Amino acid sequence: MVASAVTDRREPSSPACLAHEADDAYMGYASRAEIVAFLKALAQAERNGEPVADLLRTLLPKIRDDALYRDLKARLDRISEEKSAD
Repeated sequence: MVASAVTDRREPSSPACLAHEADDAYMGYASRAEIVAFLKALAQAERNGEPVADLLRTLLPKIRDDALYRDLKARLDRISEEKSAD
C-alpha cells in the first residue's frame, strides 16, 4: 500500500538543495567584480616588482572557475619554484 501523497518526483526540500543555483558571491566565492579588481591589482603589483605570492594565496580559495584557478595556481607554483631555486 502506497500513501497517496508519495510520488516518484521529489522537489528540493530545503534551500541547500538549490545551492548549485546560488550566486558565487553568496556561496563565499569571489564575484566577477572582485576578480577583475584583483587581476588589475595583481598586474600592477607585478609591474612594480612587488611580491604577488601572498595576493595569489589570498584569492585562490575564493576562485570557483576551474580554468582561472588552474592559471593562477600555476603562476603561484612558478613563483614558489623560483624562490626555492634562489
